[in-house]
Amino acid sequence: MRTLYPWRVADDTSEYLLTGVRYQREGTVGLCILNAPNHNALTPEFADAVVAALEQAENDSDVTAFVLASEGPSFCSGADLGMLARVGKDPLNDENFSGIGRIYSLFERLQNARIPTLAAVNGALVGAGLNLPMACDLRIVSDDARFIGFGRAGAHPGGGHLAMLARSLPTTTGAAIALFNQEMSAEQAVACGFAWAVVPRAELMRTALDIAASAGGDGELTRAVTRTYRAVAEIRPTPRGAVLLERAPQMWSLRRRLSR
Repeated sequence: MRTLYPWRVADDTSEYLLTGVRYQREGTVGLCILNAPNHNALTPEFADAVVAALEQAENDSDVTAFVLASEGPSFCSGADLGMLARVGKDPLNDENFSGIGRIYSLFERLQNARIPTLAAVNGALVGAGLNLPMACDLRIVSDDARFIGFGRAGAHPGGGHLAMLARSLPTTTGAAIALFNQEMSAEQAVACGFAWAVVPRAELMRTALDIAASAGGDGELTRAVTRTYRAVAEIRPTPRGAVLLERAPQMWSLRRRLSR
């Protein structure tokens, strides 16, 4: 079986053919490949499939990291325009309200993942399309990546977009995107700390998988560190609180290591 990228396709590949989302194991990495219509436009079904892939990775004790990558020319074009048109006509319709909520739940779920998450970003990201990589722990970008906020769509940001901007970017950069509708390039993304590295498009997938594999092969330890990291990021403890928060899991890990 051949794919666009030169990596091995695992024997236990699961296909989500109707949603354009495919999950497969690559060693200790759970790889979620996006190839949905309209440059991976966000729909409720697409969101559900990504969450299902994440849960499959989390429930596999041998998986220590989760990677999101696009098989097409762009990572995510934002919310599906047909869906937005329906929602705009009647935002409080039960189906419309629930559908948008399922997309928002995807962003929440990624931010609360039990394993580290990495987005391998290529091409253009627009509006809510930025939320997808921002919800991940780490981002690797190709040299053709472009980041465009909600301004061009003429809509107020949603899905926690502004909070993720404030968390992921320096204040000046976040203001440029959210308030002045400025586009951020791949080089700017790395310079401001939004992305870890920029690489040629042809090297994006391999780089992302190599970095994800560096999370190691100890699934139990990875989940423990991830759990503590998320708690620290959420509550921003005092120095004393940080010591206490880390002490118990560190002692657990040392005892576990010495008992092997």
